[in-house]
Amino acid sequence: MIFILFEGVDIVEKDKLVEENIENILDSIPAGILTSDLSGTIRIINKSIIKLFGYSEEKIKSMKIWNLVKNWNMVLDEVHNNGSFTNEDVQVNAHTNRLKLNLSAYPIYDSKERIVEITCIFNEVKKPRKLANRLIKSQAIYTFDKIIGKNQNFIDIINYSKQIADSRSNVIIVGDSGTGKEVFAQSIHNYSSRKDKPFIAVNCGAIPSNLIESELFGYEEGAFTGARPGGHLGKFEAADGGTIFLDEIGEMPLDMQIKLLRVIEEGVINRIGSIKQIPVNVRIISATNKDLKDEVAKGKFRKDLFYRINVIPIYLPSLKDRKDDIPILINYFMERISKRLNKRKVDIPIGYMERLINYDWPGNIRELENLIELIINTGSIKILDKLQFNTVEPTPIKSEEIDETIFTLETVEKKYIEKALNKFDGNISQTAKALGIGRNTLYRKIKKYSI
Repeated sequence: MIFILFEGVDIVEKDKLVEENIENILDSIPAGILTSDLSGTIRIINKSIIKLFGYSEEKIKSMKIWNLVKNWNMVLDEVHNNGSFTNEDVQVNAHTNRLKLNLSAYPIYDSKERIVEITCIFNEVKKPRKLANRLIKSQAIYTFDKIIGKNQNFIDIINYSKQIADSRSNVIIVGDSGTGKEVFAQSIHNYSSRKDKPFIAVNCGAIPSNLIESELFGYEEGAFTGARPGGHLGKFEAADGGTIFLDEIGEMPLDMQIKLLRVIEEGVINRIGSIKQIPVNVRIISATNKDLKDEVAKGKFRKDLFYRINVIPIYLPSLKDRKDDIPILINYFMERISKRLNKRKVDIPIGYMERLINYDWPGNIRELENLIELIINTGSIKILDKLQFNTVEPTPIKSEEIDETIFTLETVEKKYIEKALNKFDGNISQTAKALGIGRNTLYRKIKKYSI
Protein backbone atom coordinates (compact mmCIF):
# COMPACT_ATOMS: atom_id res chain seq x y z
CA MET A 1 0.00 0.00 0.00
CA ILE A 2 2.77 2.41 0.93
CA PHE A 3 4.59 1.42 -2.26
CA ILE A 4 1.53 2.21 -4.36
CA LEU A 5 1.14 5.58 -2.65
CA PHE A 6 4.75 6.55 -3.34
CA GLU A 7 4.46 5.24 -6.86
CA GLY A 8 1.48 7.57 -7.38
CA VAL A 9 3.43 10.52 -6.00
CA ASP A 10 6.26 9.65 -8.37
CA ILE A 11 3.87 9.70 -11.32
CA VAL A 12 2.54 13.11 -10.27
CA GLU A 13 6.08 14.45 -9.96
CA LYS A 14 6.93 13.08 -13.40
CA ASP A 15 3.83 14.76 -14.88
CA LYS A 16 4.88 18.07 -13.32
CA LEU A 17 8.37 17.64 -14.71
CA VAL A 18 7.03 16.94 -18.20
CA GLU A 19 4.75 19.98 -17.98
CA GLU A 20 7.64 22.20 -16.84
CA ASN A 21 9.82 20.88 -19.66
CA ILE A 22 7.11 21.69 -22.20
CA GLU A 23 6.78 25.21 -20.78
CA ASN A 24 10.56 25.69 -20.92
CA ILE A 25 10.65 24.48 -24.51
CA LEU A 26 7.84 26.85 -25.53
CA ASP A 27 9.46 29.77 -23.69
CA SER A 28 12.77 29.12 -25.46
CA ILE A 29 11.14 29.65 -28.87
CA PRO A 30 11.46 33.27 -30.12
CA ALA A 31 8.15 33.07 -31.98
CA GLY A 32 4.96 33.80 -30.06
CA ILE A 33 2.92 30.65 -29.52
CA LEU A 34 -0.60 30.29 -28.16
CA THR A 35 -3.43 27.80 -28.36
CA SER A 36 -7.13 28.66 -28.48
CA ASP A 37 -10.21 26.46 -28.37
CA LEU A 38 -13.13 26.96 -30.75
CA SER A 39 -14.97 29.16 -28.27
CA GLY A 40 -12.08 31.63 -28.43
CA THR A 41 -10.64 30.84 -24.99
CA ILE A 42 -6.85 31.14 -24.93
CA ARG A 43 -5.36 28.06 -23.24
CA ILE A 44 -1.57 28.16 -23.49
CA ILE A 45 0.86 31.01 -24.22
CA ASN A 46 4.62 31.36 -24.14
CA LYS A 47 6.72 34.33 -23.00
CA SER A 48 7.16 35.63 -26.55
CA ILE A 49 3.40 36.19 -26.80
CA ILE A 50 3.60 38.47 -23.76
CA LYS A 51 6.44 40.44 -25.38
CA LEU A 52 4.69 40.72 -28.76
CA PHE A 53 1.31 41.83 -27.45
CA GLY A 54 2.42 43.75 -24.35
CA TYR A 55 -0.25 42.32 -22.05
CA SER A 56 0.27 40.31 -18.88
CA GLU A 57 -0.29 36.54 -18.98
CA GLU A 58 -3.46 36.94 -16.91
CA LYS A 59 -4.83 39.63 -19.22
CA ILE A 60 -4.19 37.61 -22.38
CA LYS A 61 -5.82 34.49 -20.94
CA SER A 62 -8.85 36.55 -19.93
CA MET A 63 -9.33 37.71 -23.54
CA LYS A 64 -10.93 35.94 -26.46
CA ILE A 65 -8.69 35.19 -29.44
CA TRP A 66 -10.78 37.43 -31.72
CA ASN A 67 -10.02 40.34 -29.37
CA LEU A 68 -6.35 39.83 -30.23
CA VAL A 69 -6.52 38.90 -33.92
CA LYS A 70 -8.59 40.88 -36.40
CA ASN A 71 -10.67 38.78 -38.83
CA TRP A 72 -10.21 35.66 -36.67
CA ASN A 73 -13.17 34.03 -38.43
CA MET A 74 -11.17 34.18 -41.66
CA VAL A 75 -8.31 32.30 -39.98
CA LEU A 76 -10.70 29.65 -38.61
CA ASP A 77 -12.38 29.16 -41.97
CA GLU A 78 -9.00 28.66 -43.64
CA VAL A 79 -7.95 26.09 -41.03
CA HIS A 80 -11.24 24.19 -41.37
CA ASN A 81 -11.26 24.26 -45.17
CA ASN A 82 -7.56 23.82 -45.99
CA GLY A 83 -6.04 22.31 -42.85
CA SER A 84 -3.89 25.34 -41.98
CA PHE A 85 -3.46 29.11 -42.23
CA THR A 86 0.15 29.59 -43.24
CA ASN A 87 2.57 32.51 -43.23
CA GLU A 88 0.07 35.35 -43.60
CA ASP A 89 0.27 38.88 -42.21
CA VAL A 90 -2.63 39.84 -39.94
CA GLN A 91 -3.64 42.84 -37.87
CA VAL A 92 -3.55 42.29 -34.11
CA ASN A 93 -4.59 44.42 -31.16
CA ALA A 94 -1.49 44.90 -29.04
CA HIS A 95 -1.44 46.78 -25.73
CA THR A 96 -0.08 50.04 -27.13
CA ASN A 97 -1.52 50.04 -30.65
CA ARG A 98 -2.73 47.92 -33.54
CA LEU A 99 0.15 46.27 -35.36
CA LYS A 100 0.72 43.56 -37.91
CA LEU A 101 2.28 40.17 -37.24
CA ASN A 102 2.96 37.15 -39.38
CA LEU A 103 0.67 34.28 -38.39
CA SER A 104 0.56 30.55 -39.05
CA ALA A 105 -2.27 28.52 -37.51
CA TYR A 106 -2.69 24.74 -37.30
CA PRO A 107 -5.50 22.52 -35.96
CA ILE A 108 -5.33 20.22 -32.93
CA TYR A 109 -7.59 17.17 -33.28
CA ASP A 110 -9.25 14.96 -30.68
CA SER A 111 -9.46 11.15 -30.84
CA LYS A 112 -12.45 11.41 -33.20
CA GLU A 113 -10.53 13.58 -35.67
CA ARG A 114 -12.51 16.68 -34.72
CA ILE A 115 -10.78 20.05 -34.43
CA VAL A 116 -10.80 21.10 -30.78
CA GLU A 117 -8.08 23.76 -30.60
CA ILE A 118 -5.94 25.94 -32.85
CA THR A 119 -2.20 26.49 -32.40
CA CYS A 120 -1.08 29.97 -33.47
CA ILE A 121 2.52 30.94 -34.21
CA PHE A 122 3.24 34.70 -34.40
CA ASN A 123 6.38 36.37 -35.75
CA GLU A 124 7.31 40.00 -36.19
CA VAL A 125 7.17 41.42 -39.72
CA LYS A 126 10.60 42.93 -40.35
CA LYS A 127 10.23 44.67 -43.70
CA PRO A 128 7.26 47.01 -44.20
CA ARG A 129 7.38 46.91 -48.00
CA LYS A 130 7.35 43.12 -48.06
CA LEU A 131 4.42 43.32 -45.68
CA ALA A 132 2.57 45.72 -47.97
CA ASN A 133 3.06 43.45 -50.97
CA ARG A 134 1.71 40.46 -49.02
CA LEU A 135 -1.27 42.23 -47.44
CA ILE A 136 -3.33 41.40 -50.51
CA LYS A 137 -3.29 37.75 -49.43
CA SER A 138 -4.44 38.38 -45.89
CA GLN A 139 -6.74 41.38 -46.21
CA ALA A 140 -8.26 41.42 -49.71
CA ILE A 141 -9.79 37.99 -49.30
CA TYR A 142 -13.25 38.67 -50.71
CA THR A 143 -14.20 38.25 -54.36
CA PHE A 144 -17.51 38.76 -56.13
CA ASP A 145 -18.14 35.03 -56.39
CA LYS A 146 -18.12 34.83 -52.57
CA ILE A 147 -20.89 37.41 -52.21
CA ILE A 148 -24.16 35.69 -51.34
CA GLY A 149 -27.45 36.86 -52.85
CA LYS A 150 -29.96 36.51 -55.67
CA ASN A 151 -31.98 39.70 -55.21
CA GLN A 152 -32.07 41.25 -58.68
CA ASN A 153 -31.20 44.76 -57.54
CA PHE A 154 -28.25 43.34 -55.58
CA ILE A 155 -27.09 41.31 -58.60
CA ASP A 156 -27.25 44.46 -60.73
CA ILE A 157 -25.01 46.24 -58.20
CA ILE A 158 -22.48 43.38 -58.35
CA ASN A 159 -22.44 43.50 -62.16
CA TYR A 160 -22.05 47.27 -62.12
CA SER A 161 -19.16 46.96 -59.65
CA LYS A 162 -17.45 44.47 -61.95
CA GLN A 163 -17.78 46.89 -64.87
CA ILE A 164 -16.04 49.71 -63.03
CA ALA A 165 -13.50 47.54 -61.17
CA ASP A 166 -10.61 48.17 -63.56
CA SER A 167 -11.17 51.92 -63.82
CA ARG A 168 -8.57 54.24 -62.30
CA SER A 169 -11.32 56.57 -61.10
CA ASN A 170 -12.12 56.92 -57.42
CA VAL A 171 -15.04 54.94 -56.01
CA ILE A 172 -17.27 55.67 -53.04
CA ILE A 173 -19.43 52.94 -51.51
CA VAL A 174 -22.47 54.18 -49.60
CA GLY A 175 -24.48 51.97 -47.28
CA ASP A 176 -25.64 51.43 -43.72
CA SER A 177 -23.36 49.69 -41.22
CA GLY A 178 -23.21 45.95 -41.83
CA THR A 179 -24.18 46.03 -45.52
CA GLY A 180 -20.78 44.80 -46.71
CA LYS A 181 -18.94 47.91 -47.85
CA GLU A 182 -15.45 46.48 -47.27
CA VAL A 183 -16.51 43.19 -48.89
CA PHE A 184 -17.35 45.13 -52.06
CA ALA A 185 -14.16 47.19 -51.83
CA GLN A 186 -12.02 44.04 -51.62
CA SER A 187 -13.99 42.39 -54.43
CA ILE A 188 -13.49 45.41 -56.69
CA HIS A 189 -9.76 45.32 -55.95
CA ASN A 190 -9.54 41.59 -56.65
CA TYR A 191 -11.46 41.99 -59.93
CA SER A 192 -9.09 44.71 -61.16
CA SER A 193 -5.62 44.67 -62.69
CA ARG A 194 -4.31 45.74 -59.26
CA LYS A 195 -5.32 42.42 -57.68
CA ASP A 196 -1.71 41.30 -57.18
CA LYS A 197 -0.80 44.59 -55.49
CA PRO A 198 -1.51 45.72 -51.91
CA PHE A 199 -4.98 46.36 -50.54
CA ILE A 200 -4.72 48.60 -47.47
CA ALA A 201 -7.79 49.29 -45.34
CA VAL A 202 -7.96 52.35 -43.07
CA ASN A 203 -10.84 53.11 -40.73
CA CYS A 204 -10.84 56.89 -40.60
CA GLY A 205 -13.20 56.91 -37.64
CA ALA A 206 -11.05 54.63 -35.51
CA ILE A 207 -7.77 56.58 -35.67
CA PRO A 208 -7.35 59.48 -33.21
CA SER A 209 -7.29 62.83 -35.03
CA ASN A 210 -3.76 63.57 -33.79
CA LEU A 211 -2.45 60.32 -35.31
CA ILE A 212 -4.29 60.10 -38.61
CA GLU A 213 -1.72 62.11 -40.60
CA SER A 214 1.19 59.91 -39.47
CA GLU A 215 -0.88 56.78 -40.18
CA LEU A 216 -1.78 57.86 -43.70
CA PHE A 217 1.45 59.58 -44.76
CA GLY A 218 4.10 58.21 -42.38
CA TYR A 219 6.93 60.11 -40.71
CA GLU A 220 10.71 60.41 -40.70
CA GLU A 221 12.97 59.44 -37.81
CA GLY A 222 13.04 62.20 -35.20
CA ALA A 223 9.96 63.94 -36.61
CA PHE A 224 8.47 64.21 -33.13
CA THR A 225 8.95 62.91 -29.61
CA GLY A 226 8.31 59.18 -29.57
CA ALA A 227 8.89 58.70 -33.30
CA ARG A 228 10.22 55.25 -34.13
CA PRO A 229 13.86 54.85 -35.16
CA GLY A 230 13.96 54.61 -38.93
CA GLY A 231 10.64 56.39 -39.33
CA HIS A 232 7.25 54.93 -40.18
CA LEU A 233 5.73 53.84 -43.49
CA GLY A 234 2.34 55.44 -44.09
CA LYS A 235 -0.70 53.68 -45.52
CA PHE A 236 -0.50 55.46 -48.87
CA GLU A 237 3.10 54.33 -49.40
CA ALA A 238 2.19 50.82 -48.30
CA ALA A 239 -0.65 50.79 -50.85
CA ASP A 240 1.55 52.01 -53.73
CA GLY A 241 0.51 50.24 -56.93
CA GLY A 242 -2.65 48.91 -55.32
CA THR A 243 -5.78 50.12 -53.57
CA ILE A 244 -6.35 52.09 -50.38
CA PHE A 245 -9.75 51.70 -48.75
CA LEU A 246 -10.81 54.70 -46.65
CA ASP A 247 -13.68 53.45 -44.51
CA GLU A 248 -15.86 55.93 -42.62
CA ILE A 249 -14.39 58.78 -44.65
CA GLY A 250 -17.11 61.07 -43.33
CA GLU A 251 -15.31 60.97 -39.96
CA MET A 252 -12.06 62.40 -41.35
CA PRO A 253 -11.08 65.73 -39.73
CA LEU A 254 -11.36 68.78 -41.99
CA ASP A 255 -7.63 69.57 -41.86
CA MET A 256 -6.85 66.04 -43.08
CA GLN A 257 -9.41 66.38 -45.85
CA ILE A 258 -7.30 69.19 -47.33
CA LYS A 259 -4.20 66.96 -47.35
CA LEU A 260 -6.11 64.04 -48.84
CA LEU A 261 -7.36 66.34 -51.59
CA ARG A 262 -3.75 67.23 -52.44
CA VAL A 263 -2.82 63.55 -52.71
CA ILE A 264 -5.73 62.96 -55.10
CA GLU A 265 -4.88 65.99 -57.24
CA GLU A 266 -1.09 65.67 -57.33
CA GLY A 267 -0.42 61.98 -56.65
CA VAL A 268 2.30 62.71 -54.08
CA ILE A 269 2.63 62.57 -50.28
CA ASN A 270 5.00 64.11 -47.75
CA ARG A 271 6.04 62.22 -44.65
CA ILE A 272 5.86 64.21 -41.42
CA GLY A 273 9.29 65.77 -40.83
CA SER A 274 10.28 65.70 -44.52
CA ILE A 275 9.95 68.07 -47.47
CA LYS A 276 10.61 65.28 -49.95
CA GLN A 277 7.66 64.52 -52.21
CA ILE A 278 7.00 60.80 -52.64
CA PRO A 279 4.90 59.82 -55.68
CA VAL A 280 2.20 57.22 -54.98
CA ASN A 281 0.09 55.30 -57.46
CA VAL A 282 -3.05 54.26 -55.60
CA ARG A 283 -6.68 53.74 -56.42
CA ILE A 284 -8.88 55.23 -53.69
CA ILE A 285 -12.07 53.47 -52.65
CA SER A 286 -13.97 55.32 -49.92
CA ALA A 287 -16.96 54.22 -47.88
CA THR A 288 -19.50 55.95 -45.68
CA ASN A 289 -22.82 55.40 -43.97
CA LYS A 290 -23.46 59.14 -43.95
CA ASP A 291 -25.13 61.45 -46.46
CA LEU A 292 -21.99 63.36 -47.48
CA LYS A 293 -24.01 66.00 -49.36
CA ASP A 294 -25.72 66.76 -46.08
CA GLU A 295 -22.33 66.82 -44.33
CA VAL A 296 -21.10 69.30 -46.97
CA ALA A 297 -24.14 71.51 -46.33
CA LYS A 298 -23.38 71.42 -42.59
CA GLY A 299 -19.75 72.39 -43.22
CA LYS A 300 -18.44 69.09 -41.88
CA PHE A 301 -17.10 67.79 -45.21
CA ARG A 302 -15.26 69.66 -47.94
CA LYS A 303 -17.27 70.14 -51.12
CA ASP A 304 -14.21 69.89 -53.38
CA LEU A 305 -13.12 66.60 -51.77
CA PHE A 306 -16.66 65.22 -52.05
CA TYR A 307 -16.64 65.67 -55.81
CA ARG A 308 -13.14 64.17 -56.07
CA ILE A 309 -14.08 60.94 -54.30
CA ASN A 310 -17.65 60.72 -55.61
CA VAL A 311 -16.68 59.89 -59.20
CA ILE A 312 -18.13 56.35 -59.18
CA PRO A 313 -20.76 55.95 -56.44
CA ILE A 314 -22.05 52.51 -55.42
CA TYR A 315 -25.12 52.32 -53.21
CA LEU A 316 -25.53 49.11 -51.19
CA PRO A 317 -29.06 48.15 -50.10
CA SER A 318 -29.97 47.39 -46.51
CA LEU A 319 -30.92 43.80 -45.70
CA LYS A 320 -34.56 44.85 -45.21
CA ASP A 321 -34.56 45.66 -48.95
CA ARG A 322 -33.20 42.18 -49.80
CA LYS A 323 -35.81 40.03 -48.06
CA ASP A 324 -35.60 37.34 -50.74
CA ASP A 325 -31.92 36.89 -49.80
CA ILE A 326 -32.55 36.29 -46.09
CA PRO A 327 -33.28 32.51 -46.32
CA ILE A 328 -30.19 32.07 -48.52
CA LEU A 329 -28.00 34.01 -46.10
CA ILE A 330 -29.40 32.10 -43.12
CA ASN A 331 -28.54 28.79 -44.79
CA TYR A 332 -25.05 30.06 -45.70
CA PHE A 333 -24.26 31.27 -42.17
CA MET A 334 -25.76 28.14 -40.63
CA GLU A 335 -23.46 25.93 -42.72
CA ARG A 336 -20.33 28.02 -42.21
CA ILE A 337 -20.69 28.82 -38.52
CA SER A 338 -21.78 25.34 -37.43
CA LYS A 339 -18.72 23.93 -39.17
CA ARG A 340 -16.44 26.49 -37.56
CA LEU A 341 -17.83 25.88 -34.08
CA ASN A 342 -18.06 22.11 -34.48
CA LYS A 343 -21.74 22.27 -33.56
CA ARG A 344 -24.91 20.93 -35.12
CA LYS A 345 -27.02 23.05 -37.45
CA VAL A 346 -30.36 24.19 -36.05
CA ASP A 347 -33.56 23.65 -38.01
CA ILE A 348 -35.63 26.82 -38.42
CA PRO A 349 -39.42 26.21 -38.49
CA ILE A 350 -41.36 28.19 -41.08
CA GLY A 351 -43.03 30.34 -38.42
CA TYR A 352 -39.65 31.51 -37.16
CA MET A 353 -38.33 31.85 -40.71
CA GLU A 354 -41.14 34.27 -41.55
CA ARG A 355 -40.31 36.30 -38.46
CA LEU A 356 -36.68 36.50 -39.55
CA ILE A 357 -37.71 37.54 -43.06
CA ASN A 358 -40.06 40.24 -41.77
CA TYR A 359 -37.59 41.66 -39.24
CA ASP A 360 -36.09 45.07 -40.07
CA TRP A 361 -32.40 44.09 -39.46
CA PRO A 362 -31.02 47.49 -38.38
CA GLY A 363 -27.57 45.88 -38.08
CA ASN A 364 -27.97 44.30 -41.53
CA ILE A 365 -25.90 41.25 -42.53
CA ARG A 366 -23.60 41.56 -39.53
CA GLU A 367 -26.60 41.36 -37.19
CA LEU A 368 -27.99 38.34 -39.05
CA GLU A 369 -24.65 36.54 -38.85
CA ASN A 370 -24.37 37.22 -35.12
CA LEU A 371 -27.90 35.96 -34.52
CA ILE A 372 -27.27 32.70 -36.40
CA GLU A 373 -24.11 32.20 -34.33
CA LEU A 374 -26.17 32.71 -31.16
CA ILE A 375 -28.79 30.20 -32.36
CA ILE A 376 -26.09 27.61 -33.09
CA ASN A 377 -24.42 28.15 -29.72
CA THR A 378 -27.70 27.75 -27.83
CA GLY A 379 -28.83 24.89 -30.06
CA SER A 380 -32.37 26.22 -30.33
CA ILE A 381 -34.31 28.64 -32.51
CA LYS A 382 -36.46 29.41 -29.46
CA ILE A 383 -33.81 31.85 -28.30
CA LEU A 384 -35.76 34.30 -30.50
CA ASP A 385 -38.64 34.15 -28.02
CA LYS A 386 -36.34 35.23 -25.18
CA LEU A 387 -35.04 38.06 -27.35
CA GLN A 388 -38.64 39.16 -28.03
CA PHE A 389 -37.77 39.05 -31.69
CA ASN A 390 -41.42 39.20 -32.76
CA THR A 391 -41.92 42.67 -31.28
CA VAL A 392 -40.40 44.23 -34.40
CA GLU A 393 -42.99 45.37 -36.91
CA PRO A 394 -42.76 43.60 -40.29
CA THR A 395 -41.28 45.68 -43.09
CA PRO A 396 -43.55 46.01 -46.14
CA ILE A 397 -42.21 44.26 -49.21
CA LYS A 398 -41.74 46.48 -52.23
CA SER A 399 -44.07 45.74 -55.13
CA GLU A 400 -41.24 44.85 -57.50
CA GLU A 401 -40.03 42.22 -54.98
CA ILE A 402 -43.39 40.50 -54.38
CA ASP A 403 -43.30 37.80 -57.01
CA GLU A 404 -39.74 36.73 -56.28
CA THR A 405 -40.24 36.88 -52.50
CA ILE A 406 -43.39 34.75 -52.53
CA PHE A 407 -41.63 32.17 -54.64
CA THR A 408 -38.81 32.07 -52.15
CA LEU A 409 -41.16 31.73 -49.17
CA GLU A 410 -43.15 28.98 -50.90
CA THR A 411 -39.98 27.02 -51.55
CA VAL A 412 -38.84 27.41 -47.95
CA GLU A 413 -42.29 26.58 -46.55
CA LYS A 414 -42.72 23.41 -48.57
CA LYS A 415 -39.24 22.20 -47.66
CA TYR A 416 -39.70 22.69 -43.92
CA ILE A 417 -43.24 21.30 -43.82
CA GLU A 418 -42.15 18.13 -45.63
CA LYS A 419 -39.15 17.79 -43.33
CA ALA A 420 -41.28 18.23 -40.19
CA LEU A 421 -43.96 15.77 -41.38
CA ASN A 422 -41.30 13.15 -42.02
CA LYS A 423 -39.74 13.77 -38.63
CA PHE A 424 -43.05 13.28 -36.79
CA ASP A 425 -44.35 10.46 -39.03
CA GLY A 426 -47.21 12.57 -40.36
CA ASN A 427 -48.53 13.59 -36.93
CA ILE A 428 -50.32 16.90 -37.61
CA SER A 429 -50.36 18.16 -34.01
CA GLN A 430 -46.65 17.58 -33.40
CA THR A 431 -45.73 18.95 -36.83
CA ALA A 432 -47.78 22.12 -36.36
CA LYS A 433 -46.25 22.69 -32.91
CA ALA A 434 -42.72 22.24 -34.28
CA LEU A 435 -43.41 24.65 -37.13
CA GLY A 436 -44.89 27.25 -34.79
CA ILE A 437 -48.25 27.36 -36.62
CA GLY A 438 -51.79 26.12 -35.92
CA ARG A 439 -53.24 22.80 -37.11
CA ASN A 440 -55.70 24.49 -39.51
CA THR A 441 -52.90 26.58 -40.99
CA LEU A 442 -50.84 23.44 -41.49
CA TYR A 443 -53.75 21.67 -43.22
CA ARG A 444 -54.17 24.63 -45.58
CA LYS A 445 -50.47 24.65 -46.45
CA ILE A 446 -50.42 20.87 -47.02
CA LYS A 447 -53.29 21.30 -49.46
CA LYS A 448 -51.69 24.36 -51.06
CA TYR A 449 -48.38 22.60 -51.75
CA SER A 450 -49.95 19.21 -52.58
CA ILE A 451 -47.82 17.52 -49.93
